[in-house]
Amino acid sequence: MKASKLYSVQCISPVHIGTGQGVGVIDMPMMRERVTEWPLIPGSSMKGARRDDYTRKGRPEAWLHAAFGKGGDQDGNAGAIVFSDCRIFAFPLASRCGVFAYVTCPLAIDRLSRDAAAVGCRIPAADVAEWRSILDQGHGHSGPVIVGSESVVVHEGNVIIDEFQFQAEECASFGEWAGRIAAQLGMDSSSLAQRLVLVSDEAFHYFATMCCEITPRIRIDSETSTVKDGALWYEEYLPAETIMYGIVWCDRIPGVSPSLTTSGLLDEVAGEVVMQIGGNTSVGKGLVKCAYVKEGER
Repeated sequence: MKASKLYSVQCISPVHIGTGQGVGVIDMPMMRERVTEWPLIPGSSMKGARRDDYTRKGRPEAWLHAAFGKGGDQDGNAGAIVFSDCRIFAFPLASRCGVFAYVTCPLAIDRLSRDAAAVGCRIPAADVAEWRSILDQGHGHSGPVIVGSESVVVHEGNVIIDEFQFQAEECASFGEWAGRIAAQLGMDSSSLAQRLVLVSDEAFHYFATMCCEITPRIRIDSETSTVKDGALWYEEYLPAETIMYGIVWCDRIPGVSPSLTTSGLLDEVAGEVVMQIGGNTSVGKGLVKCAYVKEGER
């Protein structure tokens, strides 16, 4: 794809991008992929949040219309900048040792590698086949997990995350890969390399579907200072520290000066930015850090 980049998203505070009223125990569930049931951030939410961020920074109206679109029946357009949905790469979990760990799985790494190749972004080659062979020695939550040689989440040869205990298998190549991919994602390479744990696809699926943050909310009656009848509900959030990624590209720019090129416009939205996305921003939710994934060596 021409004029395209890979970008990363790190949740600084819990993020809620909801699907509306739920039918289960959770009243306000968050968006998930239909096939995997893993959390996602819709591209439309990302585009809207980026536009709002640049509007607050005082970008010219003509530039905003060219990049993010303009409403109207006569001269409306969708804008040249296109954001894909953000997919999950690493999910944070409480750890008995090291406070918290990031978990990922072979499928998540394969998807990241595929999407990076689609936009021509070079990322370190991952030896997924070798790592998967180690993970396949067990089943689900009873099998081994892979950590780097400098891991801080290992306790007496085991990794204890959430309510599960796994046997830790140290793998130098995995730790090295984690450090290199962290640098490209704009993170502290030593922090991710020390905390990243590779679990089976099945274990990751459990964590991503069952271990998101559930927050109860209430509404207070201003006259009685008590909870209003029926005003208790539960919201689902992506936990703080979650790491996601997506693709951004630039289509043809309609109705602007020829001096504004697709690659130039894409470069203008580059750089690290901290912004808010999703619901409940007035109570500190939805704070994320976004950055283009840097080019690296294979």
